[in-house]
Amino acid sequence: MNLVANRAWVFLVAALVVLISTAALPFITGYGTNLFQVVALGALSLVASLTSNKFADLGHWAVWLVAGILNVVLFSIPAFVLFFATRKRPGVFFALPVSLWLMFYLACLFVLFPATDGP
Repeated sequence: MNLVANRAWVFLVAALVVLISTAALPFITGYGTNLFQVVALGALSLVASLTSNKFADLGHWAVWLVAGILNVVLFSIPAFVLFFATRKRPGVFFALPVSLWLMFYLACLFVLFPATDGP
């Protein structure tokens, strides 16, 4: 079975890489990048709005769990557009753009567009 031809495997592997990259987010010092702030502070605000501010401040496990889900969702929105836009093409027409999108997304999460204004 050619894995490049199977779009679902390519998408799942890319989403798994994004999910695993969430494990590095707690170790980012300073303000991070703009995308990091969207993921981390978005997860914190979601947990705080669903539970309480005190739980969100003390329950880091819940915040990072929601951050992982939010991280995959933010990555998946453009990936699904690529998935459906290339559905009648050979698998390489999906694998290459999704791989480039994965590299750009991870670069935005960790390196590109540093946040200088703080939360």
